Order: sequence, then structure tokens, then C-alpha cells
Amino acid sequence: MLGYSTIYTNLPVFSLVFDEDVNVSAVMKFPPLYQTLQKGRSLSTKTFLIWLWKSIFQGCVIMLATVMFFNESFTNIVTITFSALIIIELLNVYSEVSLLIVFILLI
Repeated sequence: MLGYSTIYTNLPVFSLVFDEDVNVSAVMKFPPLYQTLQKGRSLSTKTFLIWLWKSIFQGCVIMLATVMFFNESFTNIVTITFSALIIIELLNVYSEVSLLIVFILLI
């Protein structure tokens, strides 16, 4: 369990470390992908507050549901909440990517 959590919590950090800027030819080749960046909508105060609200809400729902439905030992609660967190993050990524694909196809 320790190795699992170490690997999967370090992957986002390494994705930021190895991140590279997109070269100009790729931007010119696929302009709809970078349209929101050109308009300055990628990270505004509104977007940040929406992300903050989602994360607080999801954390509260995970913890309250785990304590209400699984009132067993502490180790089981930690395992259930960690598994729920991983599943919810995967669903978040899937929903964002799906919305982005639909948005690009509509343009």
C-alpha cells in the first residue's frame, strides 16, 4: 500500500517537472486547442474558485459518506477514502477531457 500511494501521488509532480512548452509550429497547426489560452481563460480567479469548491465538496462527501456507511476500524476508513479519492480524480480527468473533446468538435 505504501508503494502504491507513493507512486500515484508522485506522478502529478513528475508531470509538472517534465512539462515542456509547446513549440510554435504545433500551436499554428492546431489553433482550436489553444483558443482558450489566447483568450486568457485558462486560469482565472473564477476558475480557481470553482476548482477549490469542487475539491472541498468532494473531500467532504468522501469523508462523510465513509464515516456514515463504514463505521469500522480506522485502517478500513483510510483505505476506503483513499480508493474513493483515486476513483473521483479519474472521473474528474475523464469528465474534463470529454468536455474538451466535445468543445473542440463543436468548433
